[in-house]
Amino acid sequence: MIKKVAFCAVLAAAPSLVLAAEDPAELSLEDLVKTDITSVSRKSQSLADVPAAAFVITAEDIRRSGAQSLPDVLRMAPGVEVAQLDNGRHAVSVRGFNGRFANKLQVLVDGRSLYHPMFAGVMWELDPIPLEDIERIEIIRGPGAVMWGVNAVNGLINIISRPTSTQAGGAVSVTAGTQGTGSVYARIGAAPADGPSWKLSAQGRHAEPSRLHDQSRDSFDRYDSGLVDFRLDNEIGGGRDLSVWANASHSSIRELWNVSPSFSPAGGVSLTSATPKQALHQENLVARYRWLTDTGIESSIQASIGHASLTVDDFARENHYIIDLDYQGRHAVGQHDLLWGVSHRGTRDDVDTNQPYVEIAGEAKTLRQTGVFIHDDWTLVPERLKLGIGGRLDRATANGTQTSLNASLLWTPTRADSAWIKLARSPRISSRGERDISLLTGVSLIPVPGQQGVNIPLINHVTNNSDLGPEKMKGVEFGYRKQLAANLGADLSAYHQRYTDLRGAALLGMYGCHPMFAGLGIAFDPASCAHFGLPAGSPVLFSQSQTANNLAGTSRGVELAVDWLVSPGWRLQLSYAWNRIDMDNNNDPIARTSIAVSEKSAPHHFGSLRSQWNIGANQQFDAWLRGSAGLDRVNLTNLTPGAMGAATYSHVPGYVTLDLRYAYRVNKDLELALVGRNLIARHRLEYISDFIPTAATEIAPSWAVTARWKF
Repeated sequence: MIKKVAFCAVLAAAPSLVLAAEDPAELSLEDLVKTDITSVSRKSQSLADVPAAAFVITAEDIRRSGAQSLPDVLRMAPGVEVAQLDNGRHAVSVRGFNGRFANKLQVLVDGRSLYHPMFAGVMWELDPIPLEDIERIEIIRGPGAVMWGVNAVNGLINIISRPTSTQAGGAVSVTAGTQGTGSVYARIGAAPADGPSWKLSAQGRHAEPSRLHDQSRDSFDRYDSGLVDFRLDNEIGGGRDLSVWANASHSSIRELWNVSPSFSPAGGVSLTSATPKQALHQENLVARYRWLTDTGIESSIQASIGHASLTVDDFARENHYIIDLDYQGRHAVGQHDLLWGVSHRGTRDDVDTNQPYVEIAGEAKTLRQTGVFIHDDWTLVPERLKLGIGGRLDRATANGTQTSLNASLLWTPTRADSAWIKLARSPRISSRGERDISLLTGVSLIPVPGQQGVNIPLINHVTNNSDLGPEKMKGVEFGYRKQLAANLGADLSAYHQRYTDLRGAALLGMYGCHPMFAGLGIAFDPASCAHFGLPAGSPVLFSQSQTANNLAGTSRGVELAVDWLVSPGWRLQLSYAWNRIDMDNNNDPIARTSIAVSEKSAPHHFGSLRSQWNIGANQQFDAWLRGSAGLDRVNLTNLTPGAMGAATYSHVPGYVTLDLRYAYRVNKDLELALVGRNLIARHRLEYISDFIPTAATEIAPSWAVTARWKF
């Protein structure tokens, strides 16, 4: 289950309870709510002591959800917006600004960032960790840049793997379903009493192509992924431990691009479909050492080296290496609990693009980012009032020095009540792709006045801006947790966040490839047209813009979570979020489109109701009802002739859907489950891709059978 606030009093009374050594499937519903959280302040705390909108998804939640991908699991949390683009790709954000590369959310696996240095986001199609290996997922809604660095602007997701001491022996999980989906997971490990424990796991997933949303044919999103993960944990003694883990993963998926401009001297511009294959590979080696000094200072140092490559057929190839170093120390002095640390990330990339469709300034580049932080939790009134205050400095290539600040006040008048207010300032640094990449982003058709059926293509071309700087956010958050009864609790948070210097684009001008455009006041630029393979005389127009920090706006919202243990074997969990984004006016026509996209593409309401019912000692029945309001997405390609440069939008309807799961435990080692997903709203559409004109695919109902065996 999701560890929520329904049992704040229990958490406060027993903060040292440890569940790691037990099998979550064998724990009672009451036991499963007692896990502590570590991601808010980089130390173990109970929810009653956390001045943040926090939510935890446990291994039991993941198993009972029936989900096969990490983004689907994240749908459980209030304020986390998840939209499926196709079989492998998802858009995931917290508190708005969602997109294929949502850039204001920091995602970690055991403290290692998944933030892609090129695209400023997470590529969810590459499995970072098998779901079976996850102990819990800690989700912090709201800014967390002081603790976790720039880019943790709207939230943080920390995926924490299970310690190997709980993974001795072997395990196999096999899933087969409709729509041509299937997965296999296998693990083996050992946990001797007098030595280090270890585990080795592997996972593979497959999905056949889904159906295009317009039902014309199948899409091209056949998905395959594979992952191997090794971990070793060694309790050295004397307050010291060492962990080493390594993994390698890959994924491949095609997609259908609705319209791609094709240039030729004879035919000018034609609009064709493209089906590029995307291949991702990644390898990581991580080590973490923790120790306790004689003076009581707790210290931890983590180092990792990673390699990743991305290939999109006929368009781009990117290859990079990342080195991460992170140190933190902690020391309690009187009423002060001090935490400090330093981090460094170095990235070296090598990029090759298919010009002129995609171009990059500098095929190889080294980026560096160094940060230092300090934070103090100051107990003003024991067990009643606590002040938290912290700051961070980050120095990043092409972004200069950035400052992150936070201050929080936590009031716990009783063991059943917690209230907090939090102020924060968080930056998001611009990425290599945002600064250095130029690309064609869309095509529309303009009718020629007086000539029936004659249209002129208008190509949108966004050029790079090496001076693109960081985005900035200042926000305030209020929260209240209340244990209404021994078996009922609620968590309510409200926020107001102000953004400045947001990434947008500014119109540089228009030019045409035919001299006739000069008579319309549009520059005739044969040199630029020749760059795209178009000779002078081609009836083609280009709209040229440049990325810029020219947007600002406000996001505000309310999030609610309710946790009700109806009976010892039945739990209900409700989550709901309301969000609204209001952008400032801007006179630039390109910026106005970006403003509309930000405001229209965020659903105002979404939420879920989950039921977990233990029918008996060996049977479980789970139901998950969830839904979202509708949204509008800009059409990157528009083949309906219209006004010059005017953006058009497609509506993504709101939806309500249902997941069901029935599980039967044959014995303590074997469980069989039947899972139905997306059982309401056939042919449902959740999102339309941004930046890349990917054809929309449907999300259809599906059924799957899962067998889990431990030995």
